Formats: sequence, C-alpha cells, structure tokens
Amino acid sequence: MGRSKFTYDLIMKFYKLFKNLDNWGLIKHDESEDNTFGNMIPINEVVRMGKNVVLPMEILNPIIERADNVLIMTECLCRRGEGCASHPIELGCLLLGSAGLDLGKGMGREVTVAEAVTHAKNAIKLGLFPLVVHNEFDAWLWGIDYGRMLNVCFCCDCCCAVRHGLRTRQSDGFFNNIKRLPGLTVFVGKDCIGCGKCVEVCVASAMDMVGNVAVVNDANCKGCGNCVEVCPENAITMSIEKSVDVAKVVIKAYEERADVGPLSAIADED
Repeated sequence: MGRSKFTYDLIMKFYKLFKNLDNWGLIKHDESEDNTFGNMIPINEVVRMGKNVVLPMEILNPIIERADNVLIMTECLCRRGEGCASHPIELGCLLLGSAGLDLGKGMGREVTVAEAVTHAKNAIKLGLFPLVVHNEFDAWLWGIDYGRMLNVCFCCDCCCAVRHGLRTRQSDGFFNNIKRLPGLTVFVGKDCIGCGKCVEVCVASAMDMVGNVAVVNDANCKGCGNCVEVCPENAITMSIEKSVDVAKVVIKAYEERADVGPLSAIADED
C-alpha cells in the first residue's frame, strides 16, 4: 500500500522548502537514466515528410490503451506545491500501471481508457503540455513501486518541476535524460525577424541569436514546441523524419523501463 493521503499532504507542506534547498545546492542529486527518463511532447502539428502527424495523441493513445491500469491523480503535485493561479491544480497526471492500485485512499481514481483519453484531451485544450516520464521521485512520493508505474503529466510552464529543472540545469543526469522525441527536428526558416521571443521561452537554453537570427542548439533542444508557439512570423517549424516511427520507438523505450502493460504490441498493428 502506498503512502496515506495524510503523509503525502504533510510532505507537500514542505514542497517549497525542499525546492529552496535544491536551488541552494544543499540537496545532492544523483539522477541517471536508471531513475529519470522522460519525453516532452509538443502540442503543435508536426509534418512528417508529406504525412501530417498531429501530436500528442498519436503517442498518448496507444500508451493509455495498452497500460494494465490507468488512474487519474487527484491533483498536480507541481501546481499544488507552487500554488498555481493559472491552471487547475485538480487536473492531475495519468498514472499508468498496476502500482497505481497501491495508492493511498483519495490520491487518485481508476478510470477507463475512454475517460483517460478525454482527460488528456481536455488538459491539452487548456494549453498544458504532455510529458511522458518515468521518475523515481514520483514513486517515492506516492510510496509505490517504481518498476510498475509510468506517468503522463500535463505541465504548465509556470510550475512544472521538470521544466524548472531543465532551466536551472539542476544536474547533468536530469538534463540529459529528458529527451526530445526521436526523429524530431526544429528548424528556423528565412522568415525569422530576430525578435528573440523563442529564446525567452525555451526551457533548455537551446535557442540562440546569431546575427539577429534565431539558431537552434540541437544538442540542448528538447522539442517542447514553445518556440513554435510564440514565433510571430511562423518561422519556426518541427518535423519528424519519415523513417522514424516515433510512437513505436517511444513506446518500446518505456516498456523496457517499467512493467505497465504490453505497450509495444502496437508494433504488430498495421
């Protein structure tokens, strides 16, 4: 059985204290691929060499459909901890896998695939960004088995702990293991006017101004889509290589990390 709601609430009372200790460098991080792995999923339309692929539901649908269990968490722990005033705190993440059934009472509720898909679509309509993440801290916080769980978070830019961690480079292990989608490329076209808006919103310091033109630092880019959203000239675009089945690659990676269901069975459906 996971942590009780009382214990969880007690821990959350000290959320900002832990964050400050982190910012001051008093908490030592040991993040690695073993305990931290995630993919940021843009909510823009991505073009794959002539075939339009609308993210994120192309990736989220098969993950949700093939998970052993799906729960909707009662709240977003990041928005609660930060006291978010811009987005609903009660709009929690999806918790996939049988470990979710061990949650303490009042922490979440088991739902059908249809309910989970509707929840995801509603979150995206509100402008929240999907993040598929397998993070040991979440399992510790809820008191459940890390090997039998996977999160689909719906992040706001103001409160998300992952986006904060990327901006502050809280550790190399954390930064390096939040991944851009495989095969995804961000491109700045000739219509760029050098306004710098993309540099301001980039969560990973992956946009630079060179000669009054925005340039993508490909090594840092996480493919979050912020730059595409804010560009006033629509000069920034994203594409996925035709040769990459992005959904299959992402799903296989998480199936290898956690036992949450036969996710990669999607590979057999054509």
